[in-house]
Amino acid sequence: MSGEPSYLTSAHLSNRFTDAMGHQKRLELGAPSDKVVAKANDLIRARHSLSTMEQRVLVMMVAKLSRESEFPVQEIPIHEIADISDIDGSNVYRAAQDICDSLVDQTVDIHDQSEEGNRRYTTYNCFSMCQYEEGKGVIRAKFNEDMRPFLLELKRRFTLYLVTVFLRLRSKYSTQIYELLKMRQGLSNLRMSIEEFRWKLGLEDKYQEFAQMKRRVIEQARGELKKRADIYFTYRVIREGRSAKEIQFYIHENEEVTQELKEEVSALENSQDTTVSRSDESAQQEREATASDSPDQKPSTPVLGATSTEGPQVDGKRMFLEDLSQEEISSLSGSELDEIHEKARNQAEKDNPDAVSSVLAYKTHSRMKELWEDR
Repeated sequence: MSGEPSYLTSAHLSNRFTDAMGHQKRLELGAPSDKVVAKANDLIRARHSLSTMEQRVLVMMVAKLSRESEFPVQEIPIHEIADISDIDGSNVYRAAQDICDSLVDQTVDIHDQSEEGNRRYTTYNCFSMCQYEEGKGVIRAKFNEDMRPFLLELKRRFTLYLVTVFLRLRSKYSTQIYELLKMRQGLSNLRMSIEEFRWKLGLEDKYQEFAQMKRRVIEQARGELKKRADIYFTYRVIREGRSAKEIQFYIHENEEVTQELKEEVSALENSQDTTVSRSDESAQQEREATASDSPDQKPSTPVLGATSTEGPQVDGKRMFLEDLSQEEISSLSGSELDEIHEKARNQAEKDNPDAVSSVLAYKTHSRMKELWEDR
């Protein structure tokens, strides 16, 4: 886009999101920009070994970025780290140096393609420095400049979500799965090989039996997201014979939790409005006493959503699967699904020979539901 800035402010992010994603399902809560995480999709797809606490510190820092052209040195109060970790408050100060050492050693592995089309594997350090000074009660940290394309220069293919949701999740795997699904919320589904899923979550050497990984990772994340997040998922395992090869996630909006989040944001806004009102009243009294004519300043609160920048596709089979419960999906074999879809598609094409593909998809979806109910 001509005349576009080389970086995006929070307001730019809000405007771009509203313009580009207006047709998608999204969470728009009017949250302040320091409560919203913005990450490039390449970073969300990256592999890392951050613990739950380290992930929480990172996203708190990301949310507080002002999208300026440079990374600032950010301060993280020790008491906030205690609040978001399993470390006892009395011990977190003694653990501060270990936290610094751990954070500055963390890396992310990003797979992408070079301009020549070759597969490329790059490892980045997340932080260039991390410092703890006794008596100050804060950890100071700064993102590595190599992280700029993934956190500051966000022009396209980035994902937004509320930091509040991320901090609710307890398992490191739940947080990683949440980000991956949030990236694809507009498409309502995500499909990947079991091998890729293991790589992204660092599970190559864990839970060698798929059934064990399903129980300890996938099902645990499904339960956590259903209870705590603004989205949840159902899924289908694609097999070759008895071997699990791929997993298809279906992403759903979690209306009950979303309502809770709206109420939290509303309470936060009311609290901020009260603070601003009191500040304005004090300023007015001061102006009257000093005959000052300096103008009031009101903080801007951009409306930010929480989803990725990729558009939806109409797929009758996908819409059908989104309507099913996890139990129904688990009981449905791949061959049975294909048979229902083929019959429904053929009937839709027969009844609507001149229809465009999107209409056929909706007709196929409707017919699949009828065939499912008539089983």
